[in-house]
Amino acid sequence: MFTINICLHVRIMELNQGAHKASRLALQDVISSMPDKVITNILDRLPLQDAVRTDVLSKNWRFKWTMLSQLVFDDNFFEYLSKTQGKDNHLRIISRFLLHLKGAITKFVLYIEKMRKFDDDDINHWILFLSKNGIEDLTFKLLDKTPFKLSTHLFSCLQLKHLKIYNCIFNPPPSFHGFPNLLSLELYPNAEKSSDVGEFAIKCHLLEILKLRYILKAGRVKLVEIAKLKNLKILALSLYDLDNKMITSSDTIFELLDSLPKLQELYLNFQVCKVRLKMRC
Repeated sequence: MFTINICLHVRIMELNQGAHKASRLALQDVISSMPDKVITNILDRLPLQDAVRTDVLSKNWRFKWTMLSQLVFDDNFFEYLSKTQGKDNHLRIISRFLLHLKGAITKFVLYIEKMRKFDDDDINHWILFLSKNGIEDLTFKLLDKTPFKLSTHLFSCLQLKHLKIYNCIFNPPPSFHGFPNLLSLELYPNAEKSSDVGEFAIKCHLLEILKLRYILKAGRVKLVEIAKLKNLKILALSLYDLDNKMITSSDTIFELLDSLPKLQELYLNFQVCKVRLKMRC
């Protein structure tokens, strides 16, 4: 009787282990058999270095990271590279990484706070690559670098919906007629070397969010240009960047509000003080 109980107990354990193993395999099969769109959605939500490391999960997950459509290269990413790959080959790694990707790249963020070795040619080479791969959301935020000159390839990215560029020399070509799908624009160009930003903005007729500020005070934006953007919901301006002749009294600001029927939030940054007005929907 004792022997029978032991045998029965061992048999039950074997069955339980087998069921557990089968359950794990079934779960792996479910994950591995998910549609590529779902897997891409999962990978896009991970930090870039973690998304690439899913390569080791199983044979079925090898090179799944090549389906990434949203790329964020920030200081956390560069610090990871410095610890694992050395400090001098970041550019080569990013360039090689981009060449391995399949499908559209809808979002690209390059955010650098600390001094790193980047030059205009590197960044503009990536812009050329992105212009051919369906980019919709683009951010270049290089805070610890001399202003970089944007390549004209940027202005062929006509699928752009969101554009944020800090610390740049911004000169659209004369033939440029605007981004037809652009919904939000945050632009912090070098005013001394950049062209008329107001004239550029009014060519983007669908704009709902506009945030403008110059690195230098020399740049000017005319209120009459901004008043033409009838779809604006959020507007942020540095008043000392505006055309002096347009600021004659507070009535000028209220005239602007009257001309923007969809405006919900207005942020006015004076040189000395800041004012925030929030409009009721």
